[in-house]
Amino acid sequence: MSAKKLRVLLIEASTGDAGHTLARLEQGGYAVEHLRVSDAAAMRAALSKNKWDVVLCSYDAAGFCGLDALKLMQAEKVDLPFLFLSHDQSEATLIRAIQAGAHSYISRDNLDFLVPAIEHALREARIRREHNEAQLALQKYQARLHSFLSNLPGMAYQLLLDNNDALSFPYVSDGSRSLLGIEALDLTKNANLFLNILYPNDRASLQQAMRTSAGDLTLLNWEGRIVMPQNGNIKWVNMRCTPCKLDNGNVLWEGIMTNISQSKFADIGLKQSQEQLRELSSHIQDAREQERLHIARDIHDDMGGTLTAIKIDVAWLSAHLGEQPELLAKSRGVEALVDRCIKSANNILRSLRPSVLDSFGVIAAIEMEVEEFEKRTGISCPISQVDEGMEINPEASIALFRILQEALTNIMKHAKASEVTVDIANRKSGVDLVISDNGVGLREVDRQKPRSFGLRGIQERVAHFNGEVQIRSKPGKGTTIKVHVPHAAVQPDEDDALSQQKLF
Repeated sequence: MSAKKLRVLLIEASTGDAGHTLARLEQGGYAVEHLRVSDAAAMRAALSKNKWDVVLCSYDAAGFCGLDALKLMQAEKVDLPFLFLSHDQSEATLIRAIQAGAHSYISRDNLDFLVPAIEHALREARIRREHNEAQLALQKYQARLHSFLSNLPGMAYQLLLDNNDALSFPYVSDGSRSLLGIEALDLTKNANLFLNILYPNDRASLQQAMRTSAGDLTLLNWEGRIVMPQNGNIKWVNMRCTPCKLDNGNVLWEGIMTNISQSKFADIGLKQSQEQLRELSSHIQDAREQERLHIARDIHDDMGGTLTAIKIDVAWLSAHLGEQPELLAKSRGVEALVDRCIKSANNILRSLRPSVLDSFGVIAAIEMEVEEFEKRTGISCPISQVDEGMEINPEASIALFRILQEALTNIMKHAKASEVTVDIANRKSGVDLVISDNGVGLREVDRQKPRSFGLRGIQERVAHFNGEVQIRSKPGKGTTIKVHVPHAAVQPDEDDALSQQKLF
């Protein structure tokens, strides 16, 4: 069997790494045509030739590579599979690369995944290209769609709604057997066979979609679930059809119904993956807090006790040195140095895990943190608080305290503010925390920066509790961050009850 041809644009400064990559592709059965570039001008010129199947790019720090190369390709509006190769396998780097738009991120230490990743990316590119072509074809030939329905995959049909809100299928293609598990002839005789296999919680959404389409004579495009009559399996289908009003007032739709289960289940899997990432982020935050707590305890119990013992011993020495000025001065210097160490240890303890947070709660901890902020910066920071007596759980308390720390740190570093206000209200529904400043504000581009981890961290902490975050800011007019953390997490209902008004 002849090798598959693969045209590769390789963005790589290292000749050795480039050779290793190309060798692995040839081992994977590819006849590789490639061009290696190492600067922006050469990459731009190569992209203009529009002859590549895939772009392989080094993510390592040396030379022109990484996100700069990806941004260049995106700026040139070239749609090619783009894969990173790197020795850096940190989770943060991987996430940053994928969020920036890379199709995959491959470890140089294990190139076994390179060929499968390229093939997957090529399949995605082909599907994306075919999808775009299909969309253009649909727009161009929609007026003549009805003449081709019998040749399209899925089920072609005519759906009639009469003046008594009764449904019928005047025409159904043979595709109904594989799509719905119902013979076409049976469905034309009894439309209830279709209505009976609708997933109960999706029935109302179809009613509403048909009602809107019939009233406005607009395209009906509905997605929902059916329960296969043979085995009870769930299948996602898409009904896409165009209505017209007949002379007798009835509404007739003509269109096609297709199986979209694969894409829907892929979407569900993606959402599950995103939720798992969020859970992982929460786990990391919890582990970090526990580690901070352990370190703080070690500093308090071990270092704190040792420094105190040293101070006592130095004081004893000072008391027994007699009239020896030089030794007394050195002793006092050591004592002052120990005091500085104790103060530094206390500051580290407060930063890691203020004891007041565990002893007196988050409101007291916030008041102390605000007081320290005023001392360090000289910025006025009045605080107001309302406590209706509802107890705040420890996890929410830590999250709120860290959110305040992050907000005050951002203000100190970037805001150039002269006044900050903090409002915290412990209400029956949850805790509201509002931090406002009169500084330079945020531009929209600042919020979207890939390295804007402060705001993103705040949002992730609040999302863990199903809370809400509002960030209001305009350049030159300050910034307000409002956080609401409910006392009890609200679980979304995936099958909310819809309108029960009957259409059929």
